[in-house]
Amino acid sequence: MDKLRRAAWEAGLDAVSVTHVKPQTYLKEFMQEAQDEGRYSQFAAPDIDLRITPTKAFPKAKSIITAAVAYRTVDPGTAPKMHGTISRSAWGRDYHKVLKEAFTRLITFLQEEYGVREWLIAVDDTPLVERALSAQSGLAIIGPNCAAYVQPYGSWVFLGELLVDVELEPSSPENTGPPCDKCDLRCVKACPTNALIGPGLIDARRCLSYLTQKTGTFPEELRDRLGSRLWGCDTCQHVCPANRAAQKSRHSDFEPIVGPHFPLMELLGLTKNEYQQIFGETSIAWRGKNVLQRNACIVLGNQRAEEALPLLKQTAAGHPSEVVREAAQWAIKRITRPSNVPGA
Repeated sequence: MDKLRRAAWEAGLDAVSVTHVKPQTYLKEFMQEAQDEGRYSQFAAPDIDLRITPTKAFPKAKSIITAAVAYRTVDPGTAPKMHGTISRSAWGRDYHKVLKEAFTRLITFLQEEYGVREWLIAVDDTPLVERALSAQSGLAIIGPNCAAYVQPYGSWVFLGELLVDVELEPSSPENTGPPCDKCDLRCVKACPTNALIGPGLIDARRCLSYLTQKTGTFPEELRDRLGSRLWGCDTCQHVCPANRAAQKSRHSDFEPIVGPHFPLMELLGLTKNEYQQIFGETSIAWRGKNVLQRNACIVLGNQRAEEALPLLKQTAAGHPSEVVREAAQWAIKRITRPSNVPGA
């Protein structure tokens, strides 16, 4: 295992562990309950058996290498007015590409050392339950905020898996015990929408990280809770005491390309090509500009940015997306309505 860890480090992976490919039947009841109660994320595959059976993703799999890459860089500070905050995970180069490149470098070692011939790289693009696999392998501990903690990096980590066609010895757990055994569940209390309904339980329908990425109309009853968040939400990680001493990333890939904050007026004026030029190397690019422009309108409304009214009126009248037009109309009403009026 030491040789594998050294090779993984040299390939660009900060921590790795190994686990088996047996079905994760222990997750089935938990996930079924989430589906039945409507808390299940629309980004996740609806077929639970598909998600908890690794060999359905890669039939030749005999072992799974779980990996983490740390991404904490600078501290974000507070967003200036007319700017929106971007989640730390999206500041730098698209983590999907970074992890896949690191796994690809590791494969040469696995071929020579273990005789690996076939494999599957998984980074957020298969039905696999990545956080559960990271915990099962001993790589991570899942916190009350549902984030995976990998020491010494805290929860500021990206996860990925490499399924291989040879049996490797499972790892001994590197991370044991709760990441925050002396905490009073600050993450649960700090969640701006009460999406964390209890330790380790999340209602995806209310999670701002999910809602800022989801297409369609943003729930009106949660718009004021968005605050100045443009993309994602890191609140439950920022308030976590276990993250205070989290080691910073060694990877220049995650230095900010966009963020920590982005000017909202500029965002509303971007064409599709300009959007891709700015965000194309980040993990935001996959979603397209309409979702971000919808969010920008809501943030300007929350900031009561009177300076933005001319552009918001232009957006409300002429934007090709009905969803963005509606968000701009909402922002105009919020800015122009007296603050002492109910619902303002």
